[in-house]
Amino acid sequence: MTSKAATLAISIADAVRAVPGVQRLTGGDAIEVATYYAGGKVVGVRLDETVQIHLVANRMPLPPVAADAAKAAQSVLAKAGDDRPVEVFVDDIEGV
Repeated sequence: MTSKAATLAISIADAVRAVPGVQRLTGGDAIEVATYYAGGKVVGVRLDETVQIHLVANRMPLPPVAADAAKAAQSVLAKAGDDRPVEVFVDDIEGV
């Protein structure tokens, strides 16, 4: 059984991956960005005071991709009654 945090992180990851221009989520650079739960993890989404999203983009320009990813995450959070801010980091670009 997954926790509420895991369910939220999975929903955010699904919404962000569906955004045009998002190739995939990534674990970041030095310390892996992920939400851990018993039996698994959601790479690329960290639920803290601020929700962090780390992604690889596949189109330019990057600011609209990041903004759309943030909106997708905020929509999921709003449906859950959560008003945490969202930060999006574009860690790489592929296929451009």
